[in-house]
Amino acid sequence: MKTIAIIGSCDTKYREITYMRERITAQGVDAIVVDVATGSAPSFGYDISREKVTESFGTNWAELERKTKGEKISFMMDACAEFIEHLFWEGKIQGVLSAGGLQNTLMATNAMKRLPIGFPKVMATTVASGRRMFQDVVGDRDIVVIPSICDFTGINIVTRKILDNACACCVGMVKYAGQVLQKKTRPVIGVTLMGITNTGACGAVQELERQGVEVIGFHATGTGGAVMEQMAEDGLIDGILDLTTHEIAQGYFKGGFSFGEGARYRLVKGVQKRIPLVVSVGGLDFCDFAVEEFPPHMEERVYMYHNATTAHIKLLYEEAESIAEDFAKRLEKVDYPVKLLLPTDGMRHNTRAGEELYNPEVDHIIIQRIKEIKNDKIQIITIPGNLDTKEWGIQAAQYMMDELHERGVIVE
Repeated sequence: MKTIAIIGSCDTKYREITYMRERITAQGVDAIVVDVATGSAPSFGYDISREKVTESFGTNWAELERKTKGEKISFMMDACAEFIEHLFWEGKIQGVLSAGGLQNTLMATNAMKRLPIGFPKVMATTVASGRRMFQDVVGDRDIVVIPSICDFTGINIVTRKILDNACACCVGMVKYAGQVLQKKTRPVIGVTLMGITNTGACGAVQELERQGVEVIGFHATGTGGAVMEQMAEDGLIDGILDLTTHEIAQGYFKGGFSFGEGARYRLVKGVQKRIPLVVSVGGLDFCDFAVEEFPPHMEERVYMYHNATTAHIKLLYEEAESIAEDFAKRLEKVDYPVKLLLPTDGMRHNTRAGEELYNPEVDHIIIQRIKEIKNDKIQIITIPGNLDTKEWGIQAAQYMMDELHERGVIVE
């Protein structure tokens, strides 16, 4: 019988955990409850005690009990993650489920992030509402997040329905899907895009697919780039056509709509794996912010509204210099052949003469600094026109195919 691991604090949430176990087993799937409680109250209804979890991580519970609450939670997060990961690799579980507030959410999803894409992971949580950052909850994994609507203080007309749905969701995946992502024989290329580079990127995608390559698109708005880099590190991608490096620009501001782990890992993990890379400057010339979070000096800025809540804002000169410097320094660390594609007429749509974000001086600052990259491994190629055009994207795809042939990924 297939088994779902339920992660929970069996001191305060034992009623909800007991209910989840009943719902799962009623649907023909076994359940194993892993207790991650860190309080002083006794726990009930577990299969794996918190003592066993901590001992498996090298510390007995009596020693941990003397620590502060924060220290205990931090330790238990890592201990639980390793314990769940071992259960997965030993083939003892086929899904993971949890429900709770912030502490339990971070505890459970920290473990879920250790598990591969495709493996069923479901989190019913109180924090999936309001002005929340999902990055802390899902990271770069396919965790299904279900808003709890109300707090988990027992079984009532709301929590019963939420837990019913969460259990059915996890059971359904375990029974009828739940296959871990595995790479096929056909080469797989990651392509980064946003709405502002969508036309060019889709032109590239269509051309790559026409030439027999499988393509995964990554939305470069904070998380997509980080997911792509992680998949490259995991060996699931054979090459990267990094057309849209906007997340690096957003990293300069440490905030905004597209800020996230993508800013930290772009041109890092894939480069460390020496994966075939063709890179460009899509979206490197602007930042995006909600209207109530505008950066300073808006009176000096050129901007346009992307929608009712978010604006796209052209960089100021000093910002362009710093962002181009960051981009260049990342590429200067590359120790294998990489193609760098530069457009002549804009790094996104709405940047040509007469359009809202037209500012050739900013574009010139970025392009000129990038052209000064001191690394003979970087082949700089200029493609005429605006990056966000189908024709530009097709040419970029052709350079990606050249790179795959040159690196031996595709052999004639």
